[in-house]
Amino acid sequence: MAEAGAPKPGEETRAKEQVEARVPEQEEASGLKRYAKSLAAGVTYDYVLREVLLGITICFAQIPESVAFAFMAHIKPPIALHAAWMVGLICSVFGGRPGMVNGATGAFAAIIGTFIPPGGTGNNGQGVELLFPSVMLAGLLMLCVSRANLARFITLLPAPVMIGFCNGLAIVIGMAQLHPFTDEATHEWKSGFELMWMLIICITSMLVMEFLPKIPLKLFREMIPSSLVAIVIAIVIEFGIVRNVGSRTNVIRDVSEFTSDTAFPVPFFHNTAGASYDYSSALAPEKLGETFTTIFIQGALLCVVGSIESLMTSEVVEFYAKTPSDGSRTLAAMGVGNLLSGFFGGMGGNAMIGLSTVNCLNGGRGRLGPTCTALGIMACVMGAYPLLNYIPVAALAGIMLVVVLHTFKWFSVLMMVGALLPKRARDKLGPKFGHKVPRIEVFVIFIVTLLSNYPKGTNIAYAVGVGVSICAINFAWTSGKAFEWKVSYDDNGTKYYDVTGPLFFGATSRFFKVMDPDQDPENVEVRFSDTTSVMDYSALEAMHKASALYRSKKKQLVFKSLCPASEKMIAKANRLCSAIEYTARTIDVTPVGHVAPLGLNASL
Repeated sequence: MAEAGAPKPGEETRAKEQVEARVPEQEEASGLKRYAKSLAAGVTYDYVLREVLLGITICFAQIPESVAFAFMAHIKPPIALHAAWMVGLICSVFGGRPGMVNGATGAFAAIIGTFIPPGGTGNNGQGVELLFPSVMLAGLLMLCVSRANLARFITLLPAPVMIGFCNGLAIVIGMAQLHPFTDEATHEWKSGFELMWMLIICITSMLVMEFLPKIPLKLFREMIPSSLVAIVIAIVIEFGIVRNVGSRTNVIRDVSEFTSDTAFPVPFFHNTAGASYDYSSALAPEKLGETFTTIFIQGALLCVVGSIESLMTSEVVEFYAKTPSDGSRTLAAMGVGNLLSGFFGGMGGNAMIGLSTVNCLNGGRGRLGPTCTALGIMACVMGAYPLLNYIPVAALAGIMLVVVLHTFKWFSVLMMVGALLPKRARDKLGPKFGHKVPRIEVFVIFIVTLLSNYPKGTNIAYAVGVGVSICAINFAWTSGKAFEWKVSYDDNGTKYYDVTGPLFFGATSRFFKVMDPDQDPENVEVRFSDTTSVMDYSALEAMHKASALYRSKKKQLVFKSLCPASEKMIAKANRLCSAIEYTARTIDVTPVGHVAPLGLNASL
């Protein structure tokens, strides 16, 4: 008879299922609580003051950069600025890396500029209507990358590829700053007083941008952004000097005016006076295949470069902040940001490595600063847009050229020269050329930098793919040469092959050359060292073929001391490699005293 109060048959199972169903809800709730606590952790008056000031400072640095990136991508500035605050706000609040600044970037602009031909400075190029679905697709792909937890593969990006990525991006951005100095009609260099004043404004902006932060005053180092001072001085030169002497240079109003029609974002398919796109040609039956191909390729490339730069930036911020990052969450927030940005007619974006570094070097560690930056850009675009129209285009070029100088890894030039020089020449030139690295690494830096710009049709994403491929081939070749062996015999006539190094596709050829089934005795053993393991199917196939060949000669081949991972791989593929005979590695476990046996009641 059942005891009083005991659960009826089936009730215990249902209760267990209800508890298990509540576990994900409890985990989600605890995650939200942890997130809420992380927002409130360390919030003090000094923290709020520092973050707000940094956010406003970086806001005035990011606005001219975003406008310059719009010119670089051959689109109108509002498309970039709306993307800057949308992506920046979502990534700052919900992203996986506090202290990181996000917005419209040079990496996105570099890809977009290869799909949209120039339409004149400040104007949209042909095909801009396909940009917005591409950005939305990039957002969806970022969400997929985040869901699949692929962010961890950023660790497979070699340092030479990262250096080449930065160098190539710097050159792409630098070359884009030359367009304002050419005539839109003739595509020839501008001349006369206009060119002279443009150069004066550009050089003045560069000098202010570079040297103002070096003044040993806290006011200029932390509170007043040098880019804002550079713009103010450029406006004074333009309207206080240049136009009073009967000359002029282009300002944003002359090339792409900010108006009330462009102040607020609207869905890209909704035509207004400020934004109107014609999809009749792109959706024509004869061009439908080309349209979807362009959207897919552009979206995939934007996802690749955006993910790479964001995860690289996350590691840089992590180095300064000394707190862990969540790569998957970073990509998820960026995916949502790009979805919304593309839907509302923005160019999308990702993490900005330069401004994020500036934020960290000045003490920025939390989400408040980048959030203030995004809200500041939104306020400027929606409310203070008339002031943006007075910024000289040459000043934007000067600011971006300074960004280029700091983005390019100049030490890599010495690395390249040092790799080409013999040791005697390096010794004569001094310690600057003493850091020689393998020539293949230098070649990767050069090829990634080159393919980011030349030949026509290549871009940063393709360059990174080529660089990673070269590094992977080099690693496989080097690892294959690490496979070594020693031959010995015992008194019973058994032959032993003692092998070291990984057994994979790069070493199977050497493995076959070592084995000699015709001359070997009846009993042969291949003993794996602690550094040897079966890495792939090529290794399994080589072991299977060798075993079958020895068996056909009426001889026995046994693989000894396989590690657990190798044993597991063979067991899973037993039908493909049934001829393999092996024994597992013996692991000696040292007994530990004064430990209660498992299963013993803790109260005892």
